[in-house]
Amino acid sequence: MQSADWSAAISAAEAWRHNGGRDWRITLNQAVCASRIRHGPEYTWLQLVQEALQQSGHAPIALLAASEVHCATGQWEEALALVAELEQRRQAQLPWEAIRLRCEALGRLGQTSRALEELLQWPPGQRDWRWQMAKADAHVQANQWREAEHLYTSVLAERPHQPEAHLNLALALLSQQRCAEAWPHYEWRRSNPRLNQWGIPQPLPSLASLIGQDVVVVGEQGIGDQVMACRYLRHLACACRSLHVEPAPRLAPLLQRSLPNTVTVVSPGASPQDTLVIGMASLPMLFWQELGLAAPGAGGYLQTDRQRVEHWRQQLVGLPHGLRLGIGWLGGSTGAERRERSLSPADLQLLGDWPDVQWLDLQYLPAGMELLATVSTQAGMHRLGHPGSDIDDTMALIQSLDGVLTTRQTVAHLAGALAKPGQVLVPARPEWRYWGVNNRWAWHPSLTLIQQEERGTWEPALRQASHHWRFQTWTTST
Repeated sequence: MQSADWSAAISAAEAWRHNGGRDWRITLNQAVCASRIRHGPEYTWLQLVQEALQQSGHAPIALLAASEVHCATGQWEEALALVAELEQRRQAQLPWEAIRLRCEALGRLGQTSRALEELLQWPPGQRDWRWQMAKADAHVQANQWREAEHLYTSVLAERPHQPEAHLNLALALLSQQRCAEAWPHYEWRRSNPRLNQWGIPQPLPSLASLIGQDVVVVGEQGIGDQVMACRYLRHLACACRSLHVEPAPRLAPLLQRSLPNTVTVVSPGASPQDTLVIGMASLPMLFWQELGLAAPGAGGYLQTDRQRVEHWRQQLVGLPHGLRLGIGWLGGSTGAERRERSLSPADLQLLGDWPDVQWLDLQYLPAGMELLATVSTQAGMHRLGHPGSDIDDTMALIQSLDGVLTTRQTVAHLAGALAKPGQVLVPARPEWRYWGVNNRWAWHPSLTLIQQEERGTWEPALRQASHHWRFQTWTTST
């Protein structure tokens, strides 16, 4: 588990197991490496650690590694139980990694005071930069951004090339709306195509220096992030000689229609060689001084296919009377993210009981998760086709609706890019993309924000949303 080449370790372990090899240490190593680089479905990691635990008789190293994998999948209660078992089996002080995992789990369960108390019990002489990072994480979970900022800054004074500290400092600054200070640190994200071989970001060119240059913009993050950042592409096209954009394939038709004819939208890796490459998530930094948020006008900054919009409007005519509202209910690409950013079947049932509202399920379900479609249909919601598989089609459906209600995820950005009215359910620990003024989302002003009051429950937020849409229903009917 000390090797940086986790992919090679996974491949070797998979080949070894395929040939009949069985050793709980190798199985354990495979599970941990897979969880660190998000290789394969999460349930396979859990199966591997369970096998390693059984074969090892719950050896201390197996308990420690299993708690890491459970944290990675959002099973924080199970991670705490594993650390507690490790503590019972050891006579000496718990190793630092066990303390860190315990504090991480406590923080994400909202028990930040306990996490901080645990950290303060660690011997002062052993409080290195890793301890500072763990303490900063606990402060982040409590929305204590300034305290976290000071700790990340302290780490960088000692280790100026620590990428996680740079990125986390960026997130802490962005959460305080100190964007100009944050963007240079955000360049340290792992997906940035401008990182050199040592993981250090190359300086972003100035706008003035782009005149006469050929530029390639790579969509290096998720769909929502790319939609959020592509508001700057039209301005970039005016600043350089030629612009090629390599978005996620599902976004290509939408961007090709929405951008000027001078912009070429191509498949990943198909742009000309010897061009200046910029990550799409670097565009806010490039344009911040000149444009800031570049808030869209009344019509948004992406254009839907009119024929598809009309098709969906005709499809919706046959639904019962009421508002047509879109719902996005499953956020995040990991178990930990989904736990924080998703609605439960009970929550969807509450929504399904709203009078005079017809819900259209907009939730994208990737391969392996298609069975979750029944969660919304059992709540009486309509799921037409395969939402999200064709972003162009999903945008047309959103355009044909009266509004949306969504958790923190891609649907929120799609609706915002169309300037569609609606609401975004923001977790108790907000995230920098979702700050605003007077509950109006700064990045997408057509949408309002409803923040969760307590982790683990969305009921008060859903009641607040209900009051808004019931008023809309009343005004529509009168």
